[in-house]
Amino acid sequence: MRKILISTIIVIGLIFPFTSCEDDYEPGGTPVEEMSGKWTVVYDHSSFGADPFGVGKSQIYTFNTADNSTTEMWLFDDANFWDYKVKVPINLENKTFGTSDTLVNNIDGYEIKVIVRNGKIIKNGAVPPSGLPVDSIYFELWFEDLVDYTGIPNDTLLVSGYRYTGWPEDL
Repeated sequence: MRKILISTIIVIGLIFPFTSCEDDYEPGGTPVEEMSGKWTVVYDHSSFGADPFGVGKSQIYTFNTADNSTTEMWLFDDANFWDYKVKVPINLENKTFGTSDTLVNNIDGYEIKVIVRNGKIIKNGAVPPSGLPVDSIYFELWFEDLVDYTGIPNDTLLVSGYRYTGWPEDL
């Protein structure tokens, strides 16, 4: 009797995990999914040329807001260059973003004004060193304190790059 009880428990234990997972869960996406991602970018300058701060390639992130807004997204550099995080207006249909209004940097202790202009994400618009086509990103960036470093009032950085691929040669 004991062998039958143990065998029954083992059989039920083996079958139950397979039957409990029959429902497939589709997690879905976010409204800004096609504009979201990790990006490899460079910061250039119209007067001082390519990479005037000697940063080289840097990482930034674009992602949805907590309320899954269809009219704005986060733009964040995670202290890789200037330490900025702003909610920027977007146009999902055109995959554009930016504003002529100032945005407040959302980094505690560094609440400077920021302007993001002429942002655009182009599907398969870049070919990184790995040779695989990926989305490109471009925007113009103004920081309230950029003049302290360049000496040019209302100065703007030109940010461009491509979606992160994970390939070492694309870093």
